[in-house]
Amino acid sequence: MNSGLSKHPAVPADPDPAFRLTYLSMGIEAGWPFGHGKGHSTYQVLTSLFLRRGNRTRYPLSTVAELNGGVADRPLAYPGCRLSRFNWVTGLHLLGVLGLAGTIRLACRQAAYRDLRGTEKEELYISSLGVVPDLQGQGIGTMLMERAEELARKAGLQKCSFPVTFDHKPARRLYEHLAYKVIRSYSCNHPRVVEGSGGFHRMLKTLAPLPESG
Repeated sequence: MNSGLSKHPAVPADPDPAFRLTYLSMGIEAGWPFGHGKGHSTYQVLTSLFLRRGNRTRYPLSTVAELNGGVADRPLAYPGCRLSRFNWVTGLHLLGVLGLAGTIRLACRQAAYRDLRGTEKEELYISSLGVVPDLQGQGIGTMLMERAEELARKAGLQKCSFPVTFDHKPARRLYEHLAYKVIRSYSCNHPRVVEGSGGFHRMLKTLAPLPESG
């Protein structure tokens, strides 16, 4: 473990690093649905959601990891049973950000993802995790995935899951090294597929039980 790494709960002052790390994790799969609203950039939409309570990207769900004073990572995870409620609240917040017409356009774009199922109720859903390029290869991603697995066990969950984009091959190699497996792949047919991923793999790990103490 890197001795210079520290973690703290995300606060409202963290929207810039939160956006950079979310975009690093999702790439054009964030830019395609959120970046086409009239008068709204992907940055504006995602940072606005980060600052609003109750939705699936809000800051109380996040941890910010720092290495020697610089932001290294921002994992975002929560039990899958909470995802449906978070999605409804996210939709309401998007109405406030984009307006009715913009939210309808967003819903039409997201129809490309209608078959995607990111998690199940009995799993911890790791919605976003991305290590900044300059700090990759130092064990930060591994440490934070282990932290997510701790959270799952504390919540009484025995599985962790998350989506990884087709083009995010280094991340997939890390997750496979940590015993995560692709259990389904989803192709997304939208106009920007030629620029990037074209879809998601759903990856899952069943956690080994902790040894009994004493």
